[in-house]
Amino acid sequence: MSEYHFTDGNLIVLYAVHSSKSSDGELPDYILERVKIGLETHGMVMRSRADKHKTMIIIVGELGPAEKVKEALVQGGVNKDIIAIDTDSGNMAQTIDRVAEMIKSKPNPPFVYFIGSVWLHDIFNSTSVSRLKGYRAQFYGALDHRPVDEVEREKALDVPKKGMEYFKQRAKNKAVDVLLNVIFPD
Repeated sequence: MSEYHFTDGNLIVLYAVHSSKSSDGELPDYILERVKIGLETHGMVMRSRADKHKTMIIIVGELGPAEKVKEALVQGGVNKDIIAIDTDSGNMAQTIDRVAEMIKSKPNPPFVYFIGSVWLHDIFNSTSVSRLKGYRAQFYGALDHRPVDEVEREKALDVPKKGMEYFKQRAKNKAVDVLLNVIFPD
């Protein structure tokens, strides 16, 4: 038996939480990159998934910027009726907890596509391995061209809590790497 639940529908989570404030009121470039990946993911789901009519998009962020992200998605061809905004989640862990609460009651939870900057991938993995265990989730990273020190400051606000599942997965991956190196030496 598969370790994953059978999925029915799709949930695209566009993580638009950011700390920088723009003087002209526009979205930062790295958020626009996430919107671009969100539009590509939505297009892929609409073209290839049989359950495309059960697709929902959740934008995570402050209300003002999230509304601008919603406008950009609608201009990109997304139906505004399938877009929701989550202003309660302030970091990655809260967002994943919220998604887990939403989907755990469903007998056939949706496939979750999580979109954030590439540097959020480690945080997503360490947080989701325990909270979304048994659910289908995929991370898509958008480019982030900010200076390293700015990214590190924002990353510090989102430090993951690495649970036992994370360390089990790391140990399992290390064991597989060692085994493959023994079987296939350079």
